Amino acid sequence: MVSTKMHKGKAMAIIAFLSVAAAGAPAMDPETVDHRAGMSADVVHDGAHGDIHGGNHTISHGPERYGGDLTWFKTGLGACGWYNNPGDAICAISHIAYDRMNVDSNPNHNRLCGRKIRLQRGSREIDVVVADRCEGCKEFDIDVTTGVFGKLGNLDEGRVHIDWWWI
Repeated sequence: MVSTKMHKGKAMAIIAFLSVAAAGAPAMDPETVDHRAGMSADVVHDGAHGDIHGGNHTISHGPERYGGDLTWFKTGLGACGWYNNPGDAICAISHIAYDRMNVDSNPNHNRLCGRKIRLQRGSREIDVVVADRCEGCKEFDIDVTTGVFGKLGNLDEGRVHIDWWWI
C-alpha cells in the first residue's frame, strides 16, 4: 500500500513538472514550422545553393561535397524542437557541425534547423531537412530516419558511405 502511494506520488510530481515545463516553453517559430511542412522521403535531383554564417563560422551551401557514414535512428523529439516520424525526410547532423551554429543555449534556435541537405549513394539521391543533432556522429556523418535510409539502402546494412551537400 505504501509502495503504491509512493509511485502515484512520484508520477504526479513528474506530470506536474512536465506540465509546468511545457507551459513555459516558447512558441515554435512559424518559419521553423514552414520548413517541416510536407516533408516526405521522396527522391529528388535538383536544388539551389547558399551559405550559412554563424558567429565566426561559415558552412558552405554550394557545390562542395562531403563524404561520411549514413546511419539511421528511431524518431522522437529532435534537437530542433520538432517531433519526428519514421517516414519524415529529416536528418541529424553531427554534434560538431550542429554546435558550431548555435546562437544561444537553446538548441531549437540553431541556424542549421530547417536547412536542406542532399544525400547521394550511388545513383540514388534524396533531400532531407536538418531536424536533430547526432552526438555519436563524426563531423561529416549523417543520421536519418528509417524512411530515408530505406530509400538509399537496406536497414540491415546499418551504416553505409554517402556523399552529401547543402542545397
